Amino acid sequence: MTTSTHLRAIAVLWLLTIPAPAMGQGGEWPTLAGLGVEYISPGGAFQLSLSGQLDLESLLVTQDRWAGLVGGTSADSVPENWRTACADCHITENVRQHGKGGHVNAHRLRLFADIFLGDHVYTLIEVRSDRGAAPSNGSIKARVEQAYLRLTDGGGGLGAQVGRFASPFGAYPLRHLGVADPFLRPPLPYDYRTTMASSHVPPDAADFVSWKNWPEFFRLPGAPPVWEVPYQWGAMLFGRLGPIDLRVAAMNSAPSSEPDAWGFDWDRFRAPSWVVGARSRLSASLEVGASYNRGPWMEEITAGTIVPQPGAPTPSFRDYAQELVSIDFALARGAWVVRGESMLDLWEVPNLAERPKEILYSLEVQRDLTAGLFAATRVGYVDFRPVDLGGGAGQADWDRDVYRVEGSLGYRLVRNGGVLLSAYQQGARRGGDTTLLGARIWWAF
Repeated sequence: MTTSTHLRAIAVLWLLTIPAPAMGQGGEWPTLAGLGVEYISPGGAFQLSLSGQLDLESLLVTQDRWAGLVGGTSADSVPENWRTACADCHITENVRQHGKGGHVNAHRLRLFADIFLGDHVYTLIEVRSDRGAAPSNGSIKARVEQAYLRLTDGGGGLGAQVGRFASPFGAYPLRHLGVADPFLRPPLPYDYRTTMASSHVPPDAADFVSWKNWPEFFRLPGAPPVWEVPYQWGAMLFGRLGPIDLRVAAMNSAPSSEPDAWGFDWDRFRAPSWVVGARSRLSASLEVGASYNRGPWMEEITAGTIVPQPGAPTPSFRDYAQELVSIDFALARGAWVVRGESMLDLWEVPNLAERPKEILYSLEVQRDLTAGLFAATRVGYVDFRPVDLGGGAGQADWDRDVYRVEGSLGYRLVRNGGVLLSAYQQGARRGGDTTLLGARIWWAF
């Protein structure tokens, strides 16, 4: 499909979603609850509610190299000679790595089962069907995305949760894929691959900072600061201390980990990733939050060797931690909503005396224009900080700074359905620019 054809398809998709006059803003597409698909025991002690959401997306990406969490087709994988040179990076990857980009048509079907047992026990099960955690033109997959048990004191002020659920780190998981998320893609800190390779060990700092010059080898398997919203296995305690909501969780992998690392594995809980979060509503219009994470981020080593310190045993790849700190705010005033988040990300890397770090920013503004119609804009920036090259060679940034500017326009066709158009322009210093255009139709049932 050519670029012009793809853009016409997006335009047709938009025109088909213009509501008929009889439907209007007050209408509603069918829902499972409206059809009576639920069960409540005679005494009300047991309740089962079913719901879901269907998203249909069409994305067009134009860029020199993929750097975000959007996939391509199998035919877009790297050339055979690159696979031979760096097979562990590329043999199984399903992401375009060169050329001028391409299009992705994808769906996301989510089915939820909410189960209440009395006033103290709650269970959520989410089954999801899509073309992978990162949108791609690959095969359709189905999986259990969430399955957790929550015990509370009845009032919800104190409780515990265990199972598979979204990581409590950061602000974006609180609104992703919901009506409060006005963009197609996550903010830049949650949607950008760095050159931090979880299975590669650099021999020294000078070699490590050169990885940014070889995106064919290191950008593709690179770890993002946060992998969108990780749905990991873990356990969490939560409660309320005065006006502050607190969360403490042990998760089975770091926020930067790939989806393959989110599955259940007892061995990962020997060295969990610890998350602490706090959130408070300072006024009717202002909410602030902060979170902290520390835990192992590396996987089995496939390239390079960890050199132990003199007299010390060779460390395990699990001994190297990712440490993240996030602060955020959300201000709602009339028709306006402003959200901002900043992170500090530090990585422990084998054979490096200094921890590489980056500072990440995201700021978005949303405005309701008329009933059901809104517009939003967002800017993001990642500032990769210098590391000492050693031997008097000075310092150098370990990756290329990157920015993203986004715009979005959404319309709620009915109470439980709407359309969203979104685009972003992304650029890295001395790197290729990226443009994404896309549309989504959603229906919450």
